[in-house]
Amino acid sequence: MKSCAVAVIGHVDHGKTSLVRALTGIETDRLKEEKERGLSIALGFAHRGYPSGNIDFIDVPGHEDFVRTMVAGATGAGAALLVVSAVEGVARQTVEHLEIATLLGITKGVVAVTKADLLARSEWSKREMSIKAAISATGLRGQPIVFCSSTAGEGLESLNRELDELLRRSPDLPRLSGFFLPVDRVFSSTGMGTIVTGTLLGAGLEPGSQAVVAPSGRSVIVRGLQSHGVDRDFVEAGSRVAVNLRNVSREDVRPGDVLCAPGCFSSSTHIDVRLMVSPSANRALKHLDEVRVMHGTRSATATVRLIQGNRIEPGECDYAQLRFAGPVTAFVGQRAV
Repeated sequence: MKSCAVAVIGHVDHGKTSLVRALTGIETDRLKEEKERGLSIALGFAHRGYPSGNIDFIDVPGHEDFVRTMVAGATGAGAALLVVSAVEGVARQTVEHLEIATLLGITKGVVAVTKADLLARSEWSKREMSIKAAISATGLRGQPIVFCSSTAGEGLESLNRELDELLRRSPDLPRLSGFFLPVDRVFSSTGMGTIVTGTLLGAGLEPGSQAVVAPSGRSVIVRGLQSHGVDRDFVEAGSRVAVNLRNVSREDVRPGDVLCAPGCFSSSTHIDVRLMVSPSANRALKHLDEVRVMHGTRSATATVRLIQGNRIEPGECDYAQLRFAGPVTAFVGQRAV
């Protein structure tokens, strides 16, 4: 059965978490601070089965202070659920999330126009036109738009039909030489030991597998697997998974690391890339500039060494080498921001 991780993106307070709860019955805001502030801070996770397979919803924070967390959640997704308030329309973080999703290569999705019960139907067509204009130059151009309400239940059946269709048309994941799991959470459980979670890429995973924690290179064994809260004998690529590890302590693995197949992926302080400077950037990228690179679930600084010339203007692209202070792990074709 097909699985797809879908990043739920959009501006703060546009109703992402409420919509995920209405679709799945799962509350993704689990932290005390999130409940007190009514604001998503960490990544939230929920799931639902559809006739065409399973969707893992990754509820990313919409506030501008948590862009790194948003990238960490969206980087493993095969599609996006863009949430736009019918009342407020496209806002600043809507635009930024669209840009990030485009840079990460997300080209399939659904646009959910929430709080539709609070906007007169006579205004729906105008709001739809403004949303179409906003996504016209992004990876989500041409994707279906559904008006809905998490509280009134209006439009949720139509949204679920579009999400099922999204499963069928979602792109195949990158084919890699082995499994590749960017770690987004690490915790320990009594009697179980160290557990890491993430969105599985590359290949499937099963208990007993040998693995490496990169970039440290520490060898570990997969003791057990869970997906959607159920023990699994096998988890396919594209799924959210919790991995119980043997031979490693909680202190020896952290978010941003990669759990991967031995001998399949290298770590290095130098990575060759093709860089594109966003058309909305306020200046050119120059040779020897220091940048923050968000790839997988890791965020690190690097120095840019351009292969040709001394600058890349907004809207242009060129080849470069990123030089990091410490080793990082990536695969050919992986996208970063």
